[in-house]
Amino acid sequence: MKPRQVARLVSLGSQRLGQELREAIQLGTGLELSRPFAIRAHPTERCNYRCGSCACWRLDDYPAEMSLAQWQHAFADLQAYVGRFNVQFAGGEPLMFKPFLDLVQWCAARRIHWGMITNGSALTASNVARIVAASPLNVDISVDGATDAVHDASRGMPGSLARIRQGLQRLRSARDAAGGSFPIRIKATVHRQNLHEMRDLVDWAVQAGASSVDFSPVRPWTTEVKRDLWLRPADDAQLAQVVQSLVAAKRAGAPIETEERRLLSWPAHFRGDRVQPARTPCRVGLRDFHILANGDVRTCWEYPVIGNITRQSAREIWTSAFAREQRAETLQCSALGSPQCASSCLSHRTIAQDWKRVVLLSPRQG
Repeated sequence: MKPRQVARLVSLGSQRLGQELREAIQLGTGLELSRPFAIRAHPTERCNYRCGSCACWRLDDYPAEMSLAQWQHAFADLQAYVGRFNVQFAGGEPLMFKPFLDLVQWCAARRIHWGMITNGSALTASNVARIVAASPLNVDISVDGATDAVHDASRGMPGSLARIRQGLQRLRSARDAAGGSFPIRIKATVHRQNLHEMRDLVDWAVQAGASSVDFSPVRPWTTEVKRDLWLRPADDAQLAQVVQSLVAAKRAGAPIETEERRLLSWPAHFRGDRVQPARTPCRVGLRDFHILANGDVRTCWEYPVIGNITRQSAREIWTSAFAREQRAETLQCSALGSPQCASSCLSHRTIAQDWKRVVLLSPRQG
């Protein structure tokens, strides 16, 4: 591993340990020590795909979007408050925000680590060159099937899987040519229409040159999901078979990032049962800082907005009386472990789980 890669891992590891220590002290003593740590940015809610599991493309109106200058000011302000941080970009489709590549290049120049999740539709040669030049932590690509028929139907866009494969290979070639090391991760949403291809998707990812695959069962958050995608009792036998095949593949060394305990929890998830997360209480209020397209800030989608970064500083938002009240409520959240959060929330992960992900991904980098 190159010195730059080691330095980046050490930096990220020290940040993670620092946050863990602050949270432990706050949970044990009640002292207010938490800081924004899991920074996620949604530059746009617009998307050019029509995924059955998503509501972005179904919106009647889209919120106003911050400008490039406003995003730069928000991140500079956040950096002044918390010091080193990394940000994960999501959406909508981040690359539909016209200044997105200018923003990540600015982040790289400011030593703000960044990663992104994309639907893979805009991994053109010019976009890939700029992405690689901006040294991402990771590039995650949403893939919901191992064949054109299943994936394209799931994403609502004919030809989308072929474009993803081409873009992924272009991204990997550019990364390797530049001596880069960032992982290219496949993110799959599991539902009734694609369940039968999830094991094949692991093989597809390996053949396409991805670093790992991470699965999340669809959440029951829209009428369409419950009607078209939610698994039914008649699917139980197939679900059990798929879960066991993925567990076996993971134990055999397949690059499956999803924790075994999460894979094994899928039957309970689709029954609507509560699933015990890896750790309690919920930590979203102690670390999550989601900046939405219009500048609104949330810690959890199930809780109200705690401020707006275009009108308040990050410090003012995080230390406000309302944000403190929200933190207290999230620590006692009755939805913890429900299908709405247990299988998707990253804030349930332990340090040990994060370290396993590093071990999985590191040998495949470079």
